[in-house]
Amino acid sequence: METIYNFYLYFDPADRCERVGYVTYELTGDDEEGGRFLQKHLKGDLQRATKVKLSTSFTRHEFNASCRLGSERELLAEAMAHAGATEGALALITPVVNRQVKFNHAAVSGQFDVDNAAAAAGEHGLMVDWLRKYSTQDGFRFTDLIHDDYFIAIKLTYNGGLFVSSMKLLLSCIDSLAYVEFGDLREPPSFVRWLNEYVDLVPLGITAEELWELRNGLLHMSNINSSKVRQRNVRCVSFRVGQSQVKLPDTGSIFYFEFIGLINALSQGLERWAHSYELDREKFATFVERYDETVSDIRVAAIQIKN
Repeated sequence: METIYNFYLYFDPADRCERVGYVTYELTGDDEEGGRFLQKHLKGDLQRATKVKLSTSFTRHEFNASCRLGSERELLAEAMAHAGATEGALALITPVVNRQVKFNHAAVSGQFDVDNAAAAAGEHGLMVDWLRKYSTQDGFRFTDLIHDDYFIAIKLTYNGGLFVSSMKLLLSCIDSLAYVEFGDLREPPSFVRWLNEYVDLVPLGITAEELWELRNGLLHMSNINSSKVRQRNVRCVSFRVGQSQVKLPDTGSIFYFEFIGLINALSQGLERWAHSYELDREKFATFVERYDETVSDIRVAAIQIKN
């Protein structure tokens, strides 16, 4: 005789789960039989589930990311403890929206397949799963992922003499990494906070705030005069390409830093950033959640069209 469980995640209109419901059964048989039994009673159990209010809520995106990592049970550990469920207990976990069970794909914990989930959701084409591609037995290959998604294009444009385009890509890369780390912060911007946290800009003679204003000018208007620069609230900076040991004099109007110097500083910052995930492994679930939102030239959905 084994205790098995139907768990329900109640998502509110903001797509946040603050309550978890559960129903328990005593059953004999293997996991396959138990799974079929729980599925058979899925809708009926919803009406009589015992509800537990969580002390820490989570979003649907956080739940999906945890499913990718096979750690979704950690999000409802409080409810599982209330139900008396052990770590290895057989359980069916189902989202609920507007008092109705709602899902388009079922997967065994730890065996989530992005292609199967995308097909079940009605999405077109097949795409490389970045999490699967860059995960190895020795750990996750952060450096290779960032190189392939960002620095291949940065190097191609730089080596092709398209320096403005290359700088735009580099600044956009910082934008993306900062969002993955901190979300969409306003004051200070995630871009500035990420640089201050991981990148040493002192040898370049610039600050994160000055680079942020260069980013605003280049990406929005293809010039170096952002609104704060025009108002003289932030020093105007730009970049140059040349020998790193030669410094241009500061004329007081525009300060020039070396492009390669920024690339080197960013490379060292990426190492510090990757190391932060070794120090705090709980950050990785948020990384997966937000990185799943990114698009890349390396990950293009391939669609086979029949004639």
